[in-house]
Parts: sequence; C-alpha cells; structure tokens
Amino acid sequence: MDYETKLQLAHKELSDKGVWKSNYNPPLVKLLRKLGLCFPPSYYQSFFANVMLCVAFFAPVWGIFQWFLVWDELGKPVLEAVYISLLTGALFGLVMATFYYIRRKQLNLTDWGSLGE
Repeated sequence: MDYETKLQLAHKELSDKGVWKSNYNPPLVKLLRKLGLCFPPSYYQSFFANVMLCVAFFAPVWGIFQWFLVWDELGKPVLEAVYISLLTGALFGLVMATFYYIRRKQLNLTDWGSLGE
C-alpha cells in the first residue's frame, strides 16, 4: 500500500477516535509533507522517532528565540546556549513522545505497518 493511502487511513482512524485534526495533522507537518518528506503521523511513530523529531524541530527554534530575546543581552556563551537548547529540546521531546505513546495505547490505534490490511 502506498504512503498516501496509509496516511488517509491513519487520519480517518484518528478522526473517528475523536482526535482533533490540528493534533494529528498540524501545519508544520503539512508543510514538511508538501516538501516531500514522508513520515507517519506522530501517533504512529516509535517513541524514539518522536523524541528525535521533537528535539530536531524544537531545540533550534527555541534556542534562536531565547538567544535573541534573552541570552544575548545576558552575555551567555554560545556553547552554553546550544547545550541548554539541546537539553530543553530533549526534555520537550521526552514529554511529547510520552504523550503520543500514552494516547496511542488509550486509543488502541492500529500499527502503522498494519494499516489497510
């Protein structure tokens, strides 16, 4: 089964179980899909994949905002700012991955590999 069909089935399953569309198909994910990236919704990804994706997207954005709004004026060293950003991103990633893991179990979602069978 192709990616688009699986994605539509996943979105239908999530919608049928009462998950808000903005939770399973947020604007950033829509943009990444339009750019050609193919990955399952967060509810269907592994715990580790969710952690890594959240770290990769949250840490740089949060770090840049913090740098321009707070850290530059405080004279914080760049390496310390990078370290804090990565640590914050990792914490955010763990929290979000835990949320998706718990919700996946509560909703009793079909495994991504088994969708459409």
